[in-house]
Amino acid sequence: MSEQAKTDILVIDDDESVRTLLMSALRIKGYSLRCASEGNEALRLLSTHSFRLIITDIYMPGTDGLEVIMQHVTKDPKTPILAISGGGRCIGPDEILSSAKLLGSRKTMAKPFEVADLYLAVSDLLGNDAAPASTSNTALDP
Repeated sequence: MSEQAKTDILVIDDDESVRTLLMSALRIKGYSLRCASEGNEALRLLSTHSFRLIITDIYMPGTDGLEVIMQHVTKDPKTPILAISGGGRCIGPDEILSSAKLLGSRKTMAKPFEVADLYLAVSDLLGNDAAPASTSNTALDP
């Protein structure tokens, strides 16, 4: 069984279309995945499961991605986190993603992003020697 097939990634995003795109793109590469549609659900999963990578949106109703990052980093600072965001009403993605990085996210990506960039970020965060062989230039745009 390949290293990717054993990898558990938690995908957290309140937008079903973004969750579906992320899950589909990562499953194609052989990653095993769990998903959460909001921060409280993610924190419950994180209290009972271990993951090798967390991908979280920032703006979500209730418990947002910044809170998920803060709570998880204090419990398990070794698990890498990839924060993603398209920004909010009053703040752009660069500003909010800077905050995510300060709180413990190892990488950030502004929405929309290319699937190839997602694959490279995931590969880098999981310590894989090379990016997956085939990548698509399809943009993930909610």
